[in-house]
Amino acid sequence: MAKFGRRGGAAVPPVKQVKLKLVHIDFFSAVKMAFMVTLALGIATIVGFILLWALVSFTGLGASLNNLLAGLGLVDATSGVSQAATFAKVVGFGVGLSVFNMVLGTLLAGIWALVYNVIARFTGGLSVGFTNN
Repeated sequence: MAKFGRRGGAAVPPVKQVKLKLVHIDFFSAVKMAFMVTLALGIATIVGFILLWALVSFTGLGASLNNLLAGLGLVDATSGVSQAATFAKVVGFGVGLSVFNMVLGTLLAGIWALVYNVIARFTGGLSVGFTNN
């Protein structure tokens, strides 16, 4: 027979706390995870560049920016943002930036996993507490 609390429901089991230490991060696991995260961020970056190009291109914001920059004397009145920022150039820049971020992010995650493993060997790791809530 189960014990009942004051509310009439089943008794709540006691909270059990567990303290664990993170003493090792698997290098290839960190690299795979970082690659997947930077891949998702890279896709979001490319989509963001395409949406930004569409916003500037279809709303006439590019022409307004041309007029502003021509008024300041920064660009020629005949050429400007709309001719310099073609779809192919914008997407190419977005892809290049995404690839650079993927390579750099993956390398940095691997390096940080190695650095953590060296530090954890000397210090005993990171102590983390968990509960069963």
